[in-house]
Amino acid sequence: MSETQGTKKIGVFIARFQPLHKAHVYVIEKALKECDKVVIMLGSSNKENMPRNPFNFRLRKELLSESLSNNHDMTKIQIYQFPDWSEENLVTDDHVWGHYLYYNIVSRINQKNFTLYYSDNPDIVRNWFDDEVSRYISFCFLNRQKVFDGLSSTKIREALLNFTEKDKKYLYKFLPEAVFDRVEELRDIIVKVHKNPKKDFTMK
Repeated sequence: MSETQGTKKIGVFIARFQPLHKAHVYVIEKALKECDKVVIMLGSSNKENMPRNPFNFRLRKELLSESLSNNHDMTKIQIYQFPDWSEENLVTDDHVWGHYLYYNIVSRINQKNFTLYYSDNPDIVRNWFDDEVSRYISFCFLNRQKVFDGLSSTKIREALLNFTEKDKKYLYKFLPEAVFDRVEELRDIIVKVHKNPKKDFTMK
């Protein structure tokens, strides 16, 4: 895809940051090097206190800012809430979801063209977009297991819950320093969530 003349090169990264880990930071730093501006769509922003979404939007945004602000120009980064509209496993049409995501992005950046960065299975993202919108999007994927072998957000949440010495070493290996410094706080939240988890829901 060729960019429209006069538009900025904008990188977009969608992730839940439950919690933020080093692969997320790696992708953001790559986008910052390659783009004029980086837009972060912080997913599931309307969900918290759930086993897969334990941390609220405010805390996730805070951890992201703390992890990046010392070494990066934060004026190049814009963070937006991106709410789920259904329960996680109820999206039956990937292209409907893709249009929802695409128009949420375009309404914020005020241009049709952007580069979408993603740090998981690329097939997931490619299936979101039909030909109508994919012609406006360039894709940049991180092979997470090649760069960060063994890293998994699910395993990080499990390590926070179990919190053995082995788990602490795992967390130290894969969490940014600013996140690891608050690991006790994150653990307290995870433990409370698992004692009384909130059910997933569909937006009304």
